[in-house]
Amino acid sequence: MASSNTTEGETEENRNSEESEEVAISCSSSSLPLETCYGTLPDYLQHCLMYCSILPDYHGIPKGKLIRLLVAQGLVQEKAGRIMEDVAEENLYELISLGMIQLKEHHSDSRGTRFQVSSPVREFCVRQMEEGKFKVFRVFICSDITQLISHMNNHQVSSLFLLGQNLSQHEGNWLQFNGANSLRVLDLERTKIKTLPDEVGDMINLLYLGLNHTDIEELPEGLGKLKALQTFDIRWCRHLTALPNDVLCLVRLRHLKMFKSMYQDVHGMKPPAGIGSLNDLLTLTGIHAGGGIAEELGNLIRLRKLGVMDVAEENISELLASITKMSDLLSLSLEGKDTFSGGNPMTFCGGNLILPDSFSPPPFLQKLRLEGVGGKLPTWFGSLERLTNLRLGNSHISEDSLLVLQLLPNLENLSLWNAYDAKKIGKEFCCIGGFPKLQVLTIASRVLEKWIEIEEGALLSLKYLHLRNCLRLQMLPEGLQFLTNLELLDLLPLPDDLAERLKPDGGEENYKIRHIPEVTIMTNSMVKEYAQAKREGSQCE
Repeated sequence: MASSNTTEGETEENRNSEESEEVAISCSSSSLPLETCYGTLPDYLQHCLMYCSILPDYHGIPKGKLIRLLVAQGLVQEKAGRIMEDVAEENLYELISLGMIQLKEHHSDSRGTRFQVSSPVREFCVRQMEEGKFKVFRVFICSDITQLISHMNNHQVSSLFLLGQNLSQHEGNWLQFNGANSLRVLDLERTKIKTLPDEVGDMINLLYLGLNHTDIEELPEGLGKLKALQTFDIRWCRHLTALPNDVLCLVRLRHLKMFKSMYQDVHGMKPPAGIGSLNDLLTLTGIHAGGGIAEELGNLIRLRKLGVMDVAEENISELLASITKMSDLLSLSLEGKDTFSGGNPMTFCGGNLILPDSFSPPPFLQKLRLEGVGGKLPTWFGSLERLTNLRLGNSHISEDSLLVLQLLPNLENLSLWNAYDAKKIGKEFCCIGGFPKLQVLTIASRVLEKWIEIEEGALLSLKYLHLRNCLRLQMLPEGLQFLTNLELLDLLPLPDDLAERLKPDGGEENYKIRHIPEVTIMTNSMVKEYAQAKREGSQCE
């Protein structure tokens, strides 16, 4: 059920104008008005569009989360031999091709792909539901806990989203409403909740439980009774360190998403022995590699996405042997043990993750993140022909071994975050024709002083260039002016003297960047001034 809370940010004036506004939005693939185009959609696409239109998406809905919600809500048609998540993704991209959903691809390695429904389409869909022209979804989105129980007692709700609530003062009673055990989706992201009510164990139809960015301190004893659960998201739950044995009872679990904040001691979540029995898992992230877990992972041959932390010399062989069995793996993240020093992401040790040449990576790998690599990149890097996204972070990789990256035919996003110790980047970093599909390049280095040259004919597809924390950088490369497809240049922060030379009014190196539509520069002085103002502000408080 879509309540009035689904359009919480609207004013009365906006709603009135919507009622009088005639819908005449044309789809990108036809000249038909939106209402006519919508009417031609099959039921499963209409359902998908309506659901997307009532979800909160202030900054866009993350692709993976939206797909998991669609599956949990039962809005994806079954196709023989196909994984439901893949079908859901196809539905979303079909709506994009029709101009009904927008794709927001963030040109960095942190936020990823998000979907957003444009305001006219959202208004049209909400109006269809308000006028009774479409089956209303049983969804309640609440930002006021006092509204929750009275509403839920009067409606049979299947999805409940609580936004920004401090539930500690309501613990023990906020899930006591009629039909609570019929919920399929319970999303408590960023609610600051510390414990879950005992009633969670009675929600036997729950398919999605989101606790991302909460203050949850322990998981409920009745967790194992959630036999239908498909998605369990406990990322950034800083107080949780281990999973209870009850998690092994979640036999239908498909997505177990975990990760801890870098600003504390960085360790993966410790699972109970037997985690390898959850053989329906497609996603497993933020897991601790020690205690025999590396070998157990070899049983999870259906995995599509794997993220392992605390990878040490004593378990790397078993871990890589397990990964070799995951022939469907698309995304892999490995973080070496003690990569960061004292939990501070700005201080790292690096060099603990040693990858042997003998390893054979999964054949369909598209995304790879490696933290704490030491020495040369292994020879199998040259075989990653399907790789589109690569992050090498907090490592001590030799400069020569990075040259193989420019030969990867489908690489679109490359992030070198404190990945190597070179003071100079030469034109050999990218030869003519190198990085044929690279659109996003991020370089962060505390030691880099000069990027000397980019040859004309190199990096022809590059759209976004980010130089972060290059505090010693003395010059931008000659040839930057040849990158005519470049849309954005981020220089955060930058030495003051280099910033002076890049100024449009007389800067002698401005010719290198004047063709770029958007240039963002923050100098070292600006960073210091901001830090000082922040300190003074906190002292005044």
